[in-house]
Order: sequence, then C-alpha cells, then structure tokens
Amino acid sequence: MVNPPPNLLRVLQAGLAHHQAGRLDDAEACYRKVLNRAPSHPDALNLMGVISHQRGRPVRAVQLLSQALAAKPDFPEALTNLARAQRAAGDVAAAVDSARQAAALAPTLAEAHLQLGRALLDLDDNEAAAESCLRAATLAPASLDAQVNLGAALTKTRDYAGAARAYQAALNLHPVRVETLTDFATVLTQLGAYTDALKCHERAMALAPNSPRVHAGHAATLKAARDIPASVDACRRSLALAADNPEVWLLLGGNLAALGQFEEAISCHRKALELQPDRIEASRRMAAAGAAIDDPDERDRLRAVAESADAPTAERISACFALGTVLDKAGQYDEAFQRFAAGNRLARNAFGADGRGFDRNALTHLVDRLIEAFPADVFAGGTAQGNPSDLPVFVVGMPRSGTTLAEQILVSHSLVAGAGELTEIGRIATALGANSHAFSPADWDPAVVAREADAYLRALRQLDGDAVRITDKMPDNLLWLGLIAVLFPRARVIVCRRDLRDVCLSCYFQRFGPGLSWSCDLEDCAFRAQETERLWRHWRAVLPLRLLELHYETLIGDLEGQSRRMIEFLGLPWDPACLSFHETERQVMTASLWQVRQPLYASSAGRWQHYRRHLAPLLAGLAGIIPPPDAAPAPHAGDD
Repeated sequence: MVNPPPNLLRVLQAGLAHHQAGRLDDAEACYRKVLNRAPSHPDALNLMGVISHQRGRPVRAVQLLSQALAAKPDFPEALTNLARAQRAAGDVAAAVDSARQAAALAPTLAEAHLQLGRALLDLDDNEAAAESCLRAATLAPASLDAQVNLGAALTKTRDYAGAARAYQAALNLHPVRVETLTDFATVLTQLGAYTDALKCHERAMALAPNSPRVHAGHAATLKAARDIPASVDACRRSLALAADNPEVWLLLGGNLAALGQFEEAISCHRKALELQPDRIEASRRMAAAGAAIDDPDERDRLRAVAESADAPTAERISACFALGTVLDKAGQYDEAFQRFAAGNRLARNAFGADGRGFDRNALTHLVDRLIEAFPADVFAGGTAQGNPSDLPVFVVGMPRSGTTLAEQILVSHSLVAGAGELTEIGRIATALGANSHAFSPADWDPAVVAREADAYLRALRQLDGDAVRITDKMPDNLLWLGLIAVLFPRARVIVCRRDLRDVCLSCYFQRFGPGLSWSCDLEDCAFRAQETERLWRHWRAVLPLRLLELHYETLIGDLEGQSRRMIEFLGLPWDPACLSFHETERQVMTASLWQVRQPLYASSAGRWQHYRRHLAPLLAGLAGIIPPPDAAPAPHAGDD
C-alpha cells in the first residue's frame, strides 16, 4: 500500500519517532497497528525487519524484509537492511547481491555501499570491499561505521597509509572508541610509527584496562618495536584476562624464544595447539625453537595438512616447513627437501599472486645504479658529509651467512651493545632518493645527510648510553655501504661470508616473508647471490671504510682466533666472554635465534652436500662465483 490513509501515516510516523529515540517496544506496537490494517505495507515491514535485526533475530528480519521487497521490489533502503540481516544470518553471498541491488537503485545511498563493503570483507574480496567502503565514506564522511570499515578494508589490502587516514577520521568523530584506537595502532605499527602506535595503545588501555584485545595489540606493537621484555608482560596481561587466545600464546612463545627461554616458548606453542589444533604455525615454531617432534601421529597430522588442497595456504606452508625442519634434523634428507620444496612453491605462488614476488630485473637495476652512483672517485673527492663517530659497527652479508653469530660474539663483549636488525639505513636511503633514478652523493644536501646521521646515532645511544661500539646487523645494509661511507666515514663494517651453497640452501629452508621472496626458489637464490657478490666486489674495490671479511667456515674452525680478530678490528681489548657467546642473555629476533644460544657446532658447514642431488638449479646458478670455503680474507686498505 504505497499511499496509506492519513491515520496510518500518522501511526507510522509515530512509530518511527519512537524507533529513532530507541523505544523499540513502542515503535513495534505502532508498526503492528499499521500491518494489522495493511499487511503488505512495505515501510512497516521494512521497519519491523530493522527492529528484528536490532533484537538479534536476523532470520525473522530476513523474512520481514523479503515481504517488504515483495510488495515494493525497487526499495533500496529495504534491500540495504536485508543485506545487513542476511550477513548477520550467515548468508554473506546473498547479502552481497542485496547490497549491490540497493547501490544500483540508489547510487548515493551510503549505507548500501557500506553493507556491500562489509559483506565483501567477509568473503575476503578485499579490493572490491575497499572500493565500496571508500564510496560509503565519501558519501557520508561523518559516518563512523563508514570510516571504520574503510580502515579495515584498506588494512586488508595493505594500504596502511590509507587505513591510518580512515582511522584518524573515525577518531575525529569518536575520540574514545577503544576498538578504533587499537586498530589505528595496528596500522601505525605496520607503518613503523611505533611511538604514535604506543600512544594509541596507552589511550586504549586507559579506557579499557580489562580488555584482553587491547593488551594483545599492545604486545604486538611492542614486539615490532623490539621491546621484547615489555611485549612479554603485555602478553601475560592479555592472557590473564582471557587465556583462550591462541594468537597471544604464539606471540608470547615467539617473544620467549627471542629471549632464549626455549622451554617456556615451546610450552606456549603447545598451548596454542591445544586451543587451535589446526594452527600448524605453532608446530613450525616449536621445531624452529629446537623442539623434537617425534610423535608419528603429529607428523602424520602435519603431512595431512601439507597435502590438503582444502587447508588454508598459510597453514599448508607452515606444515611443509615444520615437516622439513623435523625431517632434516632426523637425517631424512630426501623427504625433508620434498617438504621444503612444496612449502616454497606454495609461498612463491602466494607472493606472486599478491604482487610481492621477486623481481630479478629490479634487483639488477638497483645494483647497476649503486655501482654507477658510487665510483671510486666519489670518495677520492672527500664526500664525507655525515658524522665522524666510530660508534656504529655494521654487520652485513647475505641472510644466513653468519651475521647473527658474529653479532652475538661481539655483544658478549662488555663494551659492545647490539641493536639487532635496524631498518633505519634503508629508510635513509629511500629519503635520499634510492627509489628514484637519481641516487648520487653529488645530489644530496649535506645538511640533510648530517641530520640523518645524527638522528641514527641518537637512536643507537638510546639503546645503550655506555657502549663503546653498537652493532647494526641488518644483512641487506650491504646494499647501502656507499651511503654508510658518506654518513659515517669512521664506521666499521664486518662482511660475513659463507659458502654460498650453504647460504642459499639455508635461506630456502627458512620461511621468510615477502621481503625475501627470492628465497622461495633455488634459481632466484642463486641470482640473488650473484648480484650480491657483484655489488660486494665493487664495494671492496672503492670504499674507504674499514672493512673486515669474516668467513663462517673459518670462524667455526677457529672460534677464538677469529673472535679476537673481530674484537681487535673494533679497536677494543680482548674479553674472554666472547667465547661464551651462547650464554649471553639478550633478545635475538632473527631466524638464528635458537642456533646462537647453542655452543658452536660445525654441522651447518657443508650442509648442502646432504641435498646435492636436489640442487642442480642452484649449483648451475652459482657456477663461477663459489669461493673456496677455506679462502683467506682478501686484503683491504681499510683493515686495521
């Protein structure tokens, strides 16, 4: 009944007034009066459906809203409400269809686009969800729901900067919404804005001190900011409030492993598995922390997940790497390799589908530009613009080349502190134009270079105000040694070298993130090694920095001699504690966190030979660049 009698219209309007004021019983009574006189009244059915949804009865809401649409098919508001109810009832595909119809009928109806975005998020169609949520937020910029859902959608598409803007807009509308503060902190963490993220967490904790989610988010940011002890405390606070969250148990386990507390770390991973038996990542982390998985049933379970086409890809990858690690330790090399290879295929496909695969041309182009930007005469002209401090020591090399072991030995010295893998040098390189076509010291503003160098040193000093040397062991700082020579002309650099067959195999056997996507393919591993070697040969020929090559095989064969050599290179007196590096208590956040807590062992040297029959692509790619394992360090004018 499109044009109800005036008395029914007055009753409907009275019901709507009650509804908007939150008096649902009074509103429902009015709507029922209308329906008693006009059973197919679309507006009354629509509003009754809304009330049913608000009362937590989505199935009844769907029925009422469907009746409204039967009476009036071109009713975009009812379609929008139907989408909301269908989503609540679990029929997300139907919700997408209803919301799309509503948006087509009323393109400026923000709520239709919002409901479409929410349903698409449920289906993990994140790009489409972000488009719909952006449309909703554009049409209704003062809608808290639109801004919050836009933030969620952009987070899933990894547009963290866009998500941060959406969450900031949401907080401008509602400054004390705890969920928004926590989500905003999460995307700020992804952007590396840890100080701002921690401020958001502090505001959220002040508003909701008993929220386990708030403390869990705080713990994640603290870990990203490398404050592992504080992250442990935050995890424990979250679990004290809700002990049934497997993700927090995993986070706590990873933290404890970084601190060398492996038994408790493994216990945490086991707890995560108890709570979520299909959370295979817990098994992988247990194996990485040194746990033996000897139970045949557990291995069979890992195999079942690894081979299941229906299991989530991330869990299949974790199962493959967990199995590979366990089988490698057991000496079952052929099956171990098969499992690692299967996991790497899955990971490589996932990175490629996500647009984050390895780009060989981009790496070659970068190395070409670096060699062109830093010829020998650049340094001959005296390009030092930065800070003359000799505090920083850069430990660089291919990943898995021994950088963590070298740093662990160094920081066991009483006058040396370790910063771990800092990302600051890469950030400075980007700020100075590393991603542009022009990247040359001749184009840099000396004031900017000096400012960046001073800021980096202040950050180091905040880690330890008394240390004489502080290490930064980001392996890929090898790319930026030319920049480092400009920033810190008196810095020392230790370049870790290892048989590239072992380096590449170890990378292939490690589950890295998209930043090291080359590690998922043996040919890509060899290519990455080739380009790294090409660049290192250039740096060794032109840099005025003090450089020390440390060969892993020589180190494990002569721990004391090579350790003394490193300490002498740092200009420090010998400290016997360096030989007990595995007893040094500190956080380690690299793939070698378990290995560097063990006494030195030689089994990792020549490990590639166990897998020789599987390594034809790698060996072909490395032909001509594999240095003899016992090669002596090449002389360099900067050595002291």
